[in-house]
This record gives sequence, C-alpha cells and structure tokens, in this order.
Amino acid sequence: MRLIFATLAALGFMTGVALADPMASFYENTVQVTAADGTERSVLINADGSYSQVMGDTTLDGTWEIAGEEACFSSAATAETGPYCVEAAERAVGDTWDLTAPDGSAESATLVAGR
Repeated sequence: MRLIFATLAALGFMTGVALADPMASFYENTVQVTAADGTERSVLINADGSYSQVMGDTTLDGTWEIAGEEACFSSAATAETGPYCVEAAERAVGDTWDLTAPDGSAESATLVAGR
C-alpha cells in the first residue's frame, strides 16, 4: 500500500513539474527591452498567447507560443523574417538577461514588476 501511495505521489509531482509554465512570472509583469542603440520598448506577455510591444506612442500586438525550449513571438513586424524566438526560461522580477535580436544585434531584457 505504501508503495502504491509513493508511486502515485511521485507521478503527481512529475506531472506538476512537466506542466510548470516557464512564462508564468511574465503575465502580470513587464519585460523592459533595451536595444544596442539604446532604444527601449516594453513587452507585455499574456497567458492567452498574446503580447504587446510598446515603443513610445506605438503599440504592436502579436502572438507567442512555446516551441520546444523557446518562446517564439510573431507579429506583423516578423511576417517576413519569421518569429523572434528566445529561451523559454523562468525569470523573477529584477532578473536581467541578454537577447539576440533576429537581425543579430544584442539586446538586454529586464523583468519589471507590474504593468
């Protein structure tokens, strides 16, 4: 009986790990992206697979999905080049990481609390 309970508990734990959403910390927060030229944009990622990028007075909406170990973002701006894919890694508010834009330029991203 203990073996059955232990097996069921282990399976439940593994299922929870497999279903963990690496993007969950992004949904109520903002990704502040700084391009190599110093241009900044805010990216708002939503749990429903949509996102918005805000640069000054311009907002660009699109969709995103998990593809393997990457999060891939598509919009009208990526129609010709293909999606902008980045590592789908869990992040905490305050984390900063490096990105490579589709054109090969370096960018930096920081997860900021709130929207």
